[in-house]
Amino acid sequence: MRRTFKQITAFLMLVLMMGAGVPRATAQVRGVYDRGAAGLGLRLKRLPTIASALHTGAHPDDEDSGLIAALARGYSARVAYLALNRGEGGQNVIGPELFESLGTIRSEELLQARRLDGGGQFFTSVMDYGFSKKREEAARIWGEKEVLADMVRAIRLYRPLVVIARFTGTPADGHGQHQLSGYLTPQAYRAAADPNAFPEQFKEGLRPWKALKLYVSQSMQANSANPPSLLVNTGDRDPLLGRSYFEIAMEGRSQHKTQEMGTLELRGKQQSGVRLLDAVNKVENEKSVFDGIDTTIRGIAAASGNNDEGLKARLAELQTVAESAVSQYDAFNPQKLIPVLAKGVKLAREAAEATTNADTKQMLDEKRMDFQYALQMAAGVVVDALSDSETVNPGTSVGVAVRVFAPEVSGIKVLGSEVRVGQGWKSESTSAPAEDRSQGFRPRNEVSVAASFFKVTPPENALPTQPYWLVSPRKNFTFDWSAAGNAKNRPFQDEEATAAVRMNVGGEEIVVTKTVQYRYADDIRGEIRRSLNVVPRVTNALDSGLIVVPRSVATTTKEIVVSVTNHAAGASAGTVSLDLPDGWKSTAPVAFDLKVNGQKTAATFTVTIPAGSKEGSYAIGVKSTVEGKSYNQSVQEIAYDHIQTHRRYSVSKVDVKVLDLKVAPVNVGYVMGSGDRVPEAIKLLGLPVTMLSEKDLTTGNLSKYDVIVIGIRASQVRPDFVANNGRLLDYVRGGGTMIVQYQQSEYIQNNMLPAPARMDSVVNGTQRLSNLRAVEEDAPVQILVPTHPVFNFPNRITDADFANWVQERHLYSLSQLDKSWVPLLESHDAGEEPINGGMVWLKLGKGNYVYNSYSFF
Repeated sequence: MRRTFKQITAFLMLVLMMGAGVPRATAQVRGVYDRGAAGLGLRLKRLPTIASALHTGAHPDDEDSGLIAALARGYSARVAYLALNRGEGGQNVIGPELFESLGTIRSEELLQARRLDGGGQFFTSVMDYGFSKKREEAARIWGEKEVLADMVRAIRLYRPLVVIARFTGTPADGHGQHQLSGYLTPQAYRAAADPNAFPEQFKEGLRPWKALKLYVSQSMQANSANPPSLLVNTGDRDPLLGRSYFEIAMEGRSQHKTQEMGTLELRGKQQSGVRLLDAVNKVENEKSVFDGIDTTIRGIAAASGNNDEGLKARLAELQTVAESAVSQYDAFNPQKLIPVLAKGVKLAREAAEATTNADTKQMLDEKRMDFQYALQMAAGVVVDALSDSETVNPGTSVGVAVRVFAPEVSGIKVLGSEVRVGQGWKSESTSAPAEDRSQGFRPRNEVSVAASFFKVTPPENALPTQPYWLVSPRKNFTFDWSAAGNAKNRPFQDEEATAAVRMNVGGEEIVVTKTVQYRYADDIRGEIRRSLNVVPRVTNALDSGLIVVPRSVATTTKEIVVSVTNHAAGASAGTVSLDLPDGWKSTAPVAFDLKVNGQKTAATFTVTIPAGSKEGSYAIGVKSTVEGKSYNQSVQEIAYDHIQTHRRYSVSKVDVKVLDLKVAPVNVGYVMGSGDRVPEAIKLLGLPVTMLSEKDLTTGNLSKYDVIVIGIRASQVRPDFVANNGRLLDYVRGGGTMIVQYQQSEYIQNNMLPAPARMDSVVNGTQRLSNLRAVEEDAPVQILVPTHPVFNFPNRITDADFANWVQERHLYSLSQLDKSWVPLLESHDAGEEPINGGMVWLKLGKGNYVYNSYSFF
């Protein structure tokens, strides 16, 4: 939740006042269900059907993953989930990333879930701005028409036969973003088929698409206005997989680690309910969401509006071949399927070439790829494309080895290989590199059917690799997709390089593609694979991107520490320097000489700020210069065991805030919870902050701290905090000050408050909210006790300090307060009852206890 610095200061002044103003005493998921005999069996089951569905929701983890798994794995349908946003407004229990960086992690977590449940993934261009109570707020912030356009594009891109909304579009959905998703889905369902709706999309190569059925999922909470008309048993056990679809779905659900979504993989009957809203051909007493639709290959003619009799004959023959492949499946002898699958590839290709109907051609191309994937698996063909480095600088080269593996009995013939690269890149064939004999103990060599080697070079002006929606600055809460190209709606853009191998399998020529990756062995986790990324030659990192300077009549000096990292394969030597505002001075540029990739060095600059500098914001630029070229980017690496690594770039600069500010000298202890930036903000005021460990909380001398601050949701992620809550309360009774930032219901359930209060859920008609909160960022904030020291020492806090707020005012606020609590602030959304439990103070013994749910963090 980004705030103006003055807003952050308002919270920090609370910390300072309480201490000095009063007396005191995981591994990336592999697609295990798509491999081996089971994976081939699932591929074969998909051959005879064209069933497809698109599921819509608002956020990552909104989806009915049991339904997705049942449709994808059980019904062998193409299934995808369309999330309006990437969950940037959520919290992160596994690390410090928030906003866009958190959205990158959550996008990956969705992909990990989809690798398990068998679905695909799409997004719109909007950013999660936090909790809403009303659909109208989401429509206003995002732009209703703009979101609708993105949803229509996703439908036209994916072209599903069935659309299933997760939400109803009513207050019963809870979150306002949920409501907007449900409200817009029926409109997108209709508009996607309308040639007059969003015609600009046709310039992108898209075409209108008429889905044949529309459903809405059973509500998450009991809702008599939304009874299901069909129940799908997601607890069916798949004999190929040895697990039920619900078990698989819950394994996927547990990949949402940032949102602590780990869950049990329950067995037995489980159900997902859906209600039919529209159907081209309505069927009574439905047994499946695909009832009333011809989902056989023959159905391509009707689905694409093609009445050509010759096509119908071709489709009938292709259907027979697909069914024959399924009936001939022998897990112990998959190669015997090669002839029939090769025939399917040939028939699908010839049928696509024989038609001029674009929809028919696209559906046949999809079916050809289904046959090709199955043919590749039956033949045991594996293509691997490995680079000799994870990163490459613009204008430099990286080696790529493309190898093909297959059992001799498959009889494949490799006809040629290439590495496909983006515009401006070069891909050149090279000879095999010298054998690496430096593998040490237990060397291993791979013996392939064929191997080709390439030198791949990005252009001198190549941009660093980062998620496509972060390349351009966003506009409010909408990402700029103007340069996204065909990546629009997709989780990430295409990889930088892709190998393509032509081969003959069963007498049919096919092309097998594989993205280029870097492979290495982690001593603990084993084989790890990473995407090939373009990176700058050097990047600059700052110990802090923000400096706070109290306004002064004298000159002021501040230190800036810059770390320079070498990302080149060889050495990088140059200087690092600062670009200063007029009249400011700093020490001279600092030379560096980094010999190897990954090496870092630090440079310290002393900056002199002129006397009498006006209040305001100033920027200090940071640049490194190597061989006459300047580098002014910082990189944030987003890396966790359960996701692919991504990098996010920003301009290297320090923001300097000159403020009319007084600081009280206190010593602060901090109990980090699920992750926030408050400790760094306190340090910017020049105050010492100690991050408290389990040992500190259990046996340490707490009395040496003037103030102890508890991070958000610490009661969920810090069992040592819960266990030592009594000791912390004794610290307060002895004269200390403790400030607890927002916690969830566990805080109440574990009786951690020093005086009675509750944390009630809220019901407004059919809308249920998990906690008491004010979500309108401009909701008026009333200072209830203006004379209280917290608002007057060491700085005066006024209503103006709550202007320009971003995201919700407060969340998980207290209710039914005991009379010993003193409410300090009140803020509520328009038309609702006052909420005075967002910041409350309690005199406990000689000390001070504060519960603060306002989003200063």
